[in-house]
Amino acid sequence: MMDPDLLLDSSLREALRTVPPQECWNPGPMRASGAALLDAAPADHSGVDLAVHHINDDAGLEVRVLTPAASPRPHALILSVHGGGLVAGRARYDDAWNAEISRRTGAIVISPEYRLAPEYPYPAALDDCLEAWTWALHEFNPSMSLIYGDSAGGNLAAGLALRLRDQGAIGAVDALFLIEPVLDDRLDTPSMRAGINTPVWDLPNARASWAAYLGPGQADRYAAPARATELSGLPEVFLLVNQCDPLRDEGIRFAQNLTDSNVPTELAMLAKSCHGVLGMAGVGIADRAREMVLGKLRESLDTIRRRKGGIVD
Repeated sequence: MMDPDLLLDSSLREALRTVPPQECWNPGPMRASGAALLDAAPADHSGVDLAVHHINDDAGLEVRVLTPAASPRPHALILSVHGGGLVAGRARYDDAWNAEISRRTGAIVISPEYRLAPEYPYPAALDDCLEAWTWALHEFNPSMSLIYGDSAGGNLAAGLALRLRDQGAIGAVDALFLIEPVLDDRLDTPSMRAGINTPVWDLPNARASWAAYLGPGQADRYAAPARATELSGLPEVFLLVNQCDPLRDEGIRFAQNLTDSNVPTELAMLAKSCHGVLGMAGVGIADRAREMVLGKLRESLDTIRRRKGGIVD
């Protein structure tokens, strides 16, 4: 059985002391503790222009648009969906990371401020992501586009890709990046059953998160992408899991199902890492993880560019 006390990288232990407790059964204080830590953190926007657009006044949908200053009309678009257990998190908390993605890839990065559960259960968040995606395609008309999501954002990214596929609109998506994604409401994998008290994310939080997100409804393949029985037609996928993460096995199973559906898929597992590792500051293993993801994003866009005959920025 997975034992984080034996597996977890020692350099992560000190960083974990600064992580606010995740309490998805009590989202108000969870949001407040996150805000106390992250609202005061300066975000490095150097080399990137940041704009905020309100694209649906009725739903209050806001999107943050980060554009590389050196290339004001780039041909690549990345929709970046934030995490937070579907009950917390803000798009602006990812500004520094999204700015880094924009700088390093030369892409426009769009981050939607989707509605949170339990006030807005499924499908509100997914509807917001679809609206942000549709708006971004119309606004920027990119030659290449990619959907990226971390944790709960990975759930929404995968659900959005499935929804676009079923609507006949998946052709606009060139690649899908799922970082430590939340995929399965059944919570019955070995790693999830063992995750009683794992760092950052655990079984009690997963139960509370799914209960808040689904509300009185039932999970379908868009709410819980692991329930999709047929994944063919999705674009190429990069999927990252952590060795000491209760979400590990559902990510691995999803990669297997993608392969069985003949979807080009790359699966990576970070050794000795836990959930949320990309957000850990000043930790060697986190620095390496971020560099790997940035490298894969650049590699994916380069591959798409070559496949499309070379796009000149």
